[in-house]
Amino acid sequence: MRQLGRDERLAIYDDLQRGKSISHIHRETGHDRQTVRDIRDAGDPRQQTSPPPSPVRTSLLDPYHQYIRERVQAGCVNTAVLFDEIRQMGYVGGRSTVKNFVQPLRPTLLPEPVQRFETAPGRQAQCDWASFGRLAYPDGTVRPLWIFILTLGYSRCLYIEFVHDTRQDTLFTCLEHAFEAFGSVPTEILSDNMTPMVIAHPVDGPVQWHPRFAAFAAFHGFTPKAARPYRGQTKGKVERPIRYVRDNFWPRVHRIDGVADLNRQVATWVLTVADVRIHGTTHQRPMDRRAADIAAGTVWPSSRRFWYGEEIVRRVYNDGYVRWDGHSWAVGYDWIGQDIILQRQPTGGVVIRVGDRVLHHYPAPTHSHDLIGTPGPIPVLPRTRTGPAVSSRGAHHVSAPEVEQRSLATYEEVSQ
Repeated sequence: MRQLGRDERLAIYDDLQRGKSISHIHRETGHDRQTVRDIRDAGDPRQQTSPPPSPVRTSLLDPYHQYIRERVQAGCVNTAVLFDEIRQMGYVGGRSTVKNFVQPLRPTLLPEPVQRFETAPGRQAQCDWASFGRLAYPDGTVRPLWIFILTLGYSRCLYIEFVHDTRQDTLFTCLEHAFEAFGSVPTEILSDNMTPMVIAHPVDGPVQWHPRFAAFAAFHGFTPKAARPYRGQTKGKVERPIRYVRDNFWPRVHRIDGVADLNRQVATWVLTVADVRIHGTTHQRPMDRRAADIAAGTVWPSSRRFWYGEEIVRRVYNDGYVRWDGHSWAVGYDWIGQDIILQRQPTGGVVIRVGDRVLHHYPAPTHSHDLIGTPGPIPVLPRTRTGPAVSSRGAHHVSAPEVEQRSLATYEEVSQ
């Protein structure tokens, strides 16, 4: 029953003062008899003070409102991150309370309609680059910071690597690292029209692939696919993880000791957060669908690397070296007289190999006409004799001639 206002209570009190009975007021106003009695017993409403205001309800989240507002203003609107942070500060409430508080603080974005499509296990992966600003090193060096992300289409498992550039050699390295992490290669890889992959992609024509990338794809046995121009939504399975990394992983990074340290942090985050969450589309954990995705792909041995550098064939000299590019490169005495392959790497270094067997990895030379590496100890060769060998079996031994022996006195007599 609703609470009566001051004017209503005053009217009932005046009727009571004029002699109306409680039953009469009940029939006239419809108010409960007990309510009329309470007004009679309370006395003249004109002489009553206003009731004290109801106490303001407090929330377990109240002490953290200012911190959350500051974090949202700084760009962190992911409630999972905020919940983890304030829980470490002592918050004992629920996550839904945090979500309800953050919701009106978020900027309103109008979503663009897209058509969802799903792929079978092992069928497709999507990859992309994203800029994460610049990374400053203690020596004053400042380098661009990029992220490479590959998402398995069926499971939504992620491979993430931070790098300093988006060159083709770096792309090949990141893709091979992803193949190694998953142990398999998907049937096709979808990307946007990035320069290391695509030379041209007209809206109404076929894709012109970069020859080296086409060779890379053929070597690893996957079919490259390019998103339609100006339609980034085609590869939404990798676009959304990029936003997820920005919102969920990046706010957790408080210290960076170089790109290697950053990659260790993001690998831990993938294993403990990203791949074990309930995915919003599949409603399953990516880790639980990972095995099916990998089993349906092509098994990728870790030793299978695409040799994408310049290849030169040289013969090993008898000092155990080969000459190339103004330098002498040590191979080894065991390879004297044989042809080997020298291959320049993206770092400027050189790999020396015979077929698929890698003999040496050498860094980039620092001076001209360098003598690089050592061929190892000189092998001990058996001594050889010139001329025919003589067997001791049946050999004839020639004795020395007999010499006449004379006394020294004889020579003295002759000399006199």
